[in-house]
Amino acid sequence: LLLGMWMLTGGVGISVGYHRYFAHRAFKACTPLRYMMAFCGGMAGQGPVMYWVALHRRHHSRSDLPGDPHSPCREATQLGSRWRSFLRGHMWWTIRHDVPKPSRYTRELMVDPVAIWSARIYPMALIAGIALPAVLGAMMHDDEIKGMIQGVYWGGCVRLVVGHHLIWSVNSVCHASGSRPYNMPDRSGNVAWLAWMTFGEGWHNNHHAFPTSARLGLHRLQMDLGWRFICFCRAVGLVSSVREADPAAAPASPSSL
Repeated sequence: LLLGMWMLTGGVGISVGYHRYFAHRAFKACTPLRYMMAFCGGMAGQGPVMYWVALHRRHHSRSDLPGDPHSPCREATQLGSRWRSFLRGHMWWTIRHDVPKPSRYTRELMVDPVAIWSARIYPMALIAGIALPAVLGAMMHDDEIKGMIQGVYWGGCVRLVVGHHLIWSVNSVCHASGSRPYNMPDRSGNVAWLAWMTFGEGWHNNHHAFPTSARLGLHRLQMDLGWRFICFCRAVGLVSSVREADPAAAPASPSSL
């Protein structure tokens, strides 16, 4: 239940939906898939579509500079200690941070019926993220009550905590360490072990070099489960116009979306 719910919420919802589709328009999706991705992202507990996308686009436009919502670098946080800067970039930023103006960063989403719907039903999506594993746990266990409790705990509570820290690690770990095959003005790095647990999001230097690419693992040995899901959806006709970066091409500008 933990792994299954993480694949549904963190993989389909955040990595493929919120990030590659809504934030960067890396492919076109049919209407049912768009609603599904928005709902799965809501179950991840990281905010509605417009809020998440505005923060992410702000991150790209001010990456590792003052104004970056979650940079772990001292130059951006203006904190004296490297450790304090890292913690702020990892999780402290969630306690107090500026919310970017939707009219500047998510103008097209302000009239997108899926994004508007996502904001309206966000509390329901959060509840569903707890109720769904509870129901599945009850169905899978001989003792329905015990199965329901285990489903709430593993598929709901633990999954939310683990999922948040994994996504936050893309913000913090990938801007404090990792390989940098593309020379970018920020400190985005590729962290292989994190990529395996975040559906390819750990190939963060690749992403900053080619932000509109649906494929984050640009080389054969760079596992990218989010890309595999997009390829499957393309094969069955759910997505089209998929953007894929050429690894030999020059990186995009830092503010490119």
